[in-house]
This record gives sequence, structure tokens and C-alpha cells, in this order.
Amino acid sequence: MAKLLPQFARWTPAALDILRETASRYGAVITVSELADQVLVRTRVESPTSRRTWLGDFMEITALAAARAGDPPLTSLAVQRDGTVGDVYARAVLATTGDVVRDVETRAAEDRLLCYRALATDLPADGGTPRPAKVRRASSSTTSTRPSRARAAVETKPVKVCPTCFTALPATGLCDYCD
Repeated sequence: MAKLLPQFARWTPAALDILRETASRYGAVITVSELADQVLVRTRVESPTSRRTWLGDFMEITALAAARAGDPPLTSLAVQRDGTVGDVYARAVLATTGDVVRDVETRAAEDRLLCYRALATDLPADGGTPRPAKVRRASSSTTSTRPSRARAAVETKPVKVCPTCFTALPATGLCDYCD
């Protein structure tokens, strides 16, 4: 993990609350970007750096905090705009369980079901089934928290990650921490 930001101590409890609220509705998910927006609003603690530099580490720390609190794997509820969890979730699973996940999307679907079974107030009678996440468009009332199109385009670019420490690589392609 990269150097931890002091803000993480304030952000993590807020993230857990938001993820628990999300898990209380069967089938609900939240985008990682919306989660970050809500955390910053709730805590009123801004980041001194770009999200790209800390969001992966923050999700991993949040996953560890959820496990320590006895919660199900709540970070499985935080997805990208396309409904996938990607490598960030694989890192979270590795950090919390030691498991190396081969099919991260299937694992995330199974883990989301654990969250719903533990916290959802509207769980189906059959207990539900693991399924891919469906991201709903934000309503017009939440337009102010949605990122601009330009920012969304930047966030969807693939990020090269150091295979050793899993931090985003700079433009040089050499890890600032390992090389």
C-alpha cells in the first residue's frame, strides 16, 4: 500500500456507514466515485491529492475495517460505472482473506449476496442469488454530486499498476516505491 493519508481515519467509518446503508437494499450498489463523493461530503474532510492516488488504497483499508468490525465484505458493493469491481476488489479480498481471486466479478457477486443477507431489509423469500451489479443512473436530484463528463473520461482510462505493490504507475512506467 502507498503512504496512508491521515484522512483515511475519518473517511473509513463514513464509508462503512454508506456501504451498510447500501447493503440494506437488496440488489443495491454504489459506484466507487459516488462513495468517495459521499464520504467527502459527510466528513467534510477534503483530499490534498487526486482520487487516483488514494482511492484503491482507501477501498482496501475500508475492506479491512469492515472485516475487523465483523461486517460482510462491504466493498463488494462499490463498483465502477460499468458495474464491475475490477482489480481494486481483488486487492481488498487478498488483504482481508489472503485469497487470490481468479474470477473477481463472480466473487464480488457472491460477496454482495452475503452483504444483502446480513443487512437487507427487503431480501427475497428465497434468500436471493448472486448476480452482476446493475448501476442505476443518478437521479436529477443528485446531479451536483456526479462528476463532469471530462472527469468521467479520465477515470475510465485504464491505469497501469505496479505488479509488486499495486500502486498506480506514473507516466514513466517505473514504480516510485519499488524501483
